[in-house]
Order: sequence, then structure tokens, then C-alpha cells
Amino acid sequence: MKLLKFLLPALVALAPALATAGTLDKIQSSKTLTIAFDPNVPPWSYKDQNLNYAGYEWMVASKFAADNGLTLKAVETNGANRIPLLMTGQVDVVWTAMSITDERKEVIDFSIPYAGTQTAVSGPPEVAIETPEDLAGKSIAVARGTIMDDQLTKVAPAGTNIVRFEDEATTLTSILSGQVPLVAQSTSLNYTIMKRDPSKVIEPKIILGTSLHGVGMRKGDEDLKALIDGWLLENMKSGELQRMFEEAHEMPMPEFVTEAVLGKTD
Repeated sequence: MKLLKFLLPALVALAPALATAGTLDKIQSSKTLTIAFDPNVPPWSYKDQNLNYAGYEWMVASKFAADNGLTLKAVETNGANRIPLLMTGQVDVVWTAMSITDERKEVIDFSIPYAGTQTAVSGPPEVAIETPEDLAGKSIAVARGTIMDDQLTKVAPAGTNIVRFEDEATTLTSILSGQVPLVAQSTSLNYTIMKRDPSKVIEPKIILGTSLHGVGMRKGDEDLKALIDGWLLENMKSGELQRMFEEAHEMPMPEFVTEAVLGKTD
């Protein structure tokens, strides 16, 4: 998030020029959708044993591309450089588990939500943590430039050792290897850790927040936003997004996601 703040003036200045390029026209002309994609955030996005892209993000982006007669192309990214990739025109959209925040909305536009997550500081049951003050003197892993990095930085008291890794994959590895005892991440990733190593038990200690995920687009790309929003709404109404989420995460889509798009249902 610090990088985003540093780049904010330059990125905002780029937006009008890039928006006039007609992203949707370019996509339809080339029959290709180029997305910023982080392959290091299982089960959201990763490479399978055959080194093919996989995960919920890839499933949703692939279906969108197929339904619109497009070839899907990925440019690999991480939490720190996905927005710069978008704003410098190297990708058409960011489709990689990116939380919708007010700060990011100053720079880019978002689609309606298609996913969401609860974030928390998590760790083993035997580690006693009840309030943020209990984090003092403890080491906590987090992926640099993510919403969790920002959330943790805001609540961590003096004396907390925040260990920042370059991406979610190395953050997960630090927990699996025992390098760092605590982690700030999506609670869905706790299941990933325990699935990889059944001897590890990890549970939420302090809830940092809930966030909705949207497809990131340059400001001014209203036609592209309308196309993506309409497709996401249709697939949320049909239950297709919920089905893919559960297939990828082995848990239901959080209710706050569907409520944000469809409203509360009895």
C-alpha cells in the first residue's frame, strides 16, 4: 500500500490518456483479454502440478473470456505491482483477488464484487492472542502491498515484528516451514495451510476485516465495466460464481459477498 501511495499522483495522471485508447475496442479487435494475475495465492490463483493456471480467479476469468469469444492471456504479478501494470497499459484488467478499497478507487475503477474474504491474524491454538496489544513482541508474516499488510500495520502496537514477504506463496511457505509463527491473511488460506500439512492447526486470532473483491479497470473504461458487471451479475444470479468458489475453496462463498450483489434473501 505504501508503494501505491507513492505512485498515486503519477498513476492518476496516466488514467485519462489510457482511458481514451478504448480498452474494450482493443480487446474485441484482438479477441484477447490480458489480465494481471498472481499465480501465488492458492486457492484463489496458482499453478497446478502441470504448471497450468488454476484457482477461483482463473476459473472466473476463463469463463468470462470463453463466454465473450476471447482468448485469455495472463501477465504474472503480485500485490505490489498489479495496479502499476494496469495503469501503464501492460494489461487490460486486474483479475487477481484484489480488495475494493477507497484508496484504490482514487486510482482505478472496480467491477461489482465477485468474491470476498475475511482477513485475520492467524496462528496455532496454543498461542494466546485476544487483542491487538497481544501482538507486541511477536513476529507476523504478511504479503507486501496487500490489504492485510495495510490492516495489520494500522493495528499492530509498537514492538510488533511485521515480516513482509514479496508474495502470498512465500508467506505461506514461511508458515509451513515454521519460519514465522503468525500470519495476516485471508482466513480461507488457513485451510490451504492445513491441507498442505495436516499436522499444522491454524485459527483466526484477531479479525482484521472483511473485503470484497472486484476486477480492477482503468477509469474511463465504462463500456468494459458495463460488460464485466453485467456478466458477473448474471453468473451470480445463476449461482455459477458460487459453484466455482466452492469448488476452488472447498467452502461456500461468504454470504456478505452475495448480499453485496443480490441483496439479502429470506
